[in-house]
Amino acid sequence: MYKRLATLLSATLFSFSVSAGVIFQDNFDSELPNGGSQTNYDDFLKWDVTLGTVDLIATPNDWNLTCAGGVGKCVDLDGSNKNAGTLQSIALTLDPGTYTLSFDISGNQRNSAADSVEVSLDGFLTETFLVSANDPWQTIVRDITLTSQTTSNLIFEHNGGDNIGILLDNVSLVPEPGTVALLGLGLFGLIGARKKFGG
Repeated sequence: MYKRLATLLSATLFSFSVSAGVIFQDNFDSELPNGGSQTNYDDFLKWDVTLGTVDLIATPNDWNLTCAGGVGKCVDLDGSNKNAGTLQSIALTLDPGTYTLSFDISGNQRNSAADSVEVSLDGFLTETFLVSANDPWQTIVRDITLTSQTTSNLIFEHNGGDNIGILLDNVSLVPEPGTVALLGLGLFGLIGARKKFGG
């Protein structure tokens, strides 16, 4: 029985380690691989623009905007038609557990008014960020705990509509390693108890 439990533990931990990788990640650098910036961009590989417009920004560009780290591409969440955009990820199937969401945002870098964006993950996270025009790039990190399996979308909804918006880069959603570690400790405890009591 001990060997069977050990085999079950190994198989379970292997399964979790395989699935414990990145659930979703995008730095937008794969967009327009042979081109630069594009206003009112709506051909994202992992996103849909469900309302308004957004601009794809490449560093360098004609507007002197800089993506996170000073390289690559990012997204201006208030596109070029005076109707701020809503960026919605592809559907994400998430098992119960704790996940870490991180993303980089900066002010509009154009000495305009402050902007705000609402970030949500279908009922599990809803938070609004107010960012001043000259606020530098900052990394936002949030932990999200799910108690049941769900299929959800990550949404960035920009407010306003003056064609000058918050910049977004480096979006990532990953399972928290502690969730896997706790499961492993629990199974090891079960094996130890079975062995001690002769099960």
